[in-house]
Amino acid sequence: MLHVVGEELLTVGNAEPTCAIEVRDLQKAFGEQPVLRGVDLRVSEGAIIALLGPSGCGKTTLLRTIAGLEQADAGTIVVGGRRVSGGGAPVAPEHRRIGMVFQDWALFPHLDVAANVGYGLPRRERTGRRIEEALELVGLAGLGKRRPCTLSGGQQQRVALARAIAPQPAVLLLDEPFSNLDTTLRVQVRTELHQLLADLSVTTVFVTHDQEEAFVLGDEVAVMTAGQIVQQAPPADLYDHPVSPWVADFVGDANLVTGMAAGGRASTVVGDIPLRRAEAGAVRVLLRPEELRLSGGGDAVVELTEYYGHDTVYVVQLPTGPVVRVRSGSTPHHRRGDAVTVTYAGAAAVSYPAATA
Repeated sequence: MLHVVGEELLTVGNAEPTCAIEVRDLQKAFGEQPVLRGVDLRVSEGAIIALLGPSGCGKTTLLRTIAGLEQADAGTIVVGGRRVSGGGAPVAPEHRRIGMVFQDWALFPHLDVAANVGYGLPRRERTGRRIEEALELVGLAGLGKRRPCTLSGGQQQRVALARAIAPQPAVLLLDEPFSNLDTTLRVQVRTELHQLLADLSVTTVFVTHDQEEAFVLGDEVAVMTAGQIVQQAPPADLYDHPVSPWVADFVGDANLVTGMAAGGRASTVVGDIPLRRAEAGAVRVLLRPEELRLSGGGDAVVELTEYYGHDTVYVVQLPTGPVVRVRSGSTPHHRRGDAVTVTYAGAAAVSYPAATA
């Protein structure tokens, strides 16, 4: 467990005092296989950042390299204004003021809860109030004498969190913190953790491959693919202004419809679409499902109706062109096989040159 050890702070570059973590051109390979390919990441003090990406894109490696559990091949890591990697000997993990919650929680089954929480503390503090205070913060007061095997999955996760925050770290790193929980418990624990992190105001970076999880918890989301962060932004900005068709599709349902653009509009199979920027020639236009509308009759056909309770999604085959997804209100109004017309009802849309990946 990583814990607080006093150390002189270094001033590096032009890092602002409010920047808790700054990663610049970070590179890491295992053998001949590159995993991190020039990663840049900036985390403001007190912010919650989600690292979102598909399996194998380098998210966990980036987290472990920031923590010092892996050594970077090149690049710089600054934590709290102190260079911990790059430009000299790396700072040891236990000196980085970083707490980490591992994907499998890494609890010691032969130790009780209190001993697990106190494991990262100096020996003189393992019998003090710090342990009980950490347990109170995560809602486990009075359970210090229990063994981890007697606790629920959600409680075990909170023990791991209490162990990470007990040393009062400057930065908290969480690797897929909800992956071992069932769906119902996952939502409950996610809300509890979100509230706790907000109350603590501790800078947090967590890894996930779940877009909903990233959007709910993250003040900002950093999207990773193939060992690079391709976009970092608040969730709403990321959803509304994805930098590429790949990002658009990865962070939510994306209908990418081809069209011909002239100035600020594009002609597509669902009509004339206003664009956010002037384009010319072949483009791909991003139409989110909630921006499309269905009306009875027409040349399109409903292939599937997916009812979710809070809304309904229709999978619709257009007369010429792709299958699109259309999201509407909670009550289904169209059935499989219905003939419909699809129209656009959103604001000016994002577009990409036709050849953009």
